[in-house]
Amino acid sequence: MLPLGTILLGIASFGIWQWKKERAADRSFKYAMALRRPITIAGIERHATIIREALAKPDWHQSIPGYLESTMGAENMGYTVRRTRLGGDQSDIDAELTGKTRPREIVMALALYDGDPTRFIRTSQAIAELMSIAHELTGESVARGLRFAVIPTTDEALTQMKEGFRRDDERLMHLFVLGSPDANQLARVTAALETASKGTRVVTRQATSTAQETLQSAHELKALLLQAAERP
Repeated sequence: MLPLGTILLGIASFGIWQWKKERAADRSFKYAMALRRPITIAGIERHATIIREALAKPDWHQSIPGYLESTMGAENMGYTVRRTRLGGDQSDIDAELTGKTRPREIVMALALYDGDPTRFIRTSQAIAELMSIAHELTGESVARGLRFAVIPTTDEALTQMKEGFRRDDERLMHLFVLGSPDANQLARVTAALETASKGTRVVTRQATSTAQETLQSAHELKALLLQAAERP
């Protein structure tokens, strides 16, 4: 049997550890809340303009991930951004609100991009919508993981995303694809992520072409995401 003093010391140590953990979580929450910004037309226009101009540049495959990584990061939106580098200097980008009780059940908002000039407007509006929602939800409490992902429309990017789910033992519960992907794009996404066999609910969101349309869509999508992620 352990001496009484040892038992009491163990209990006290655990109490101190728990107190420090709660203090750290409280500081992180307050910091994230201080960075939170409401969804606005001005914010959507700013993001969309930068994304659209970046898509028109020869190095769009580098500048888009760079902008997302810096803008959604800890100093600006409070997220820990994951950048998975692929071949050809391309990258998958994602950031998430960690689920409090079921972190391996994932709800994902996904925006795709490429160098096709006929899609620049809808692509830039879709990414701007995703970023604006993420900024307003900074620090939000959810039961499931709520992930915001932006990836190039390549098979390698989709394969990397699939492997990430498998590696982390995660299950994609709800998938919201922004920007009205065409039938071929959507088929590639759903096939790569095996949504049919895994029972994933897939929702495609209509493309928007103006900041006003995107504002309305963003508020609707925000409500759908929080419902799917089960906000307490």
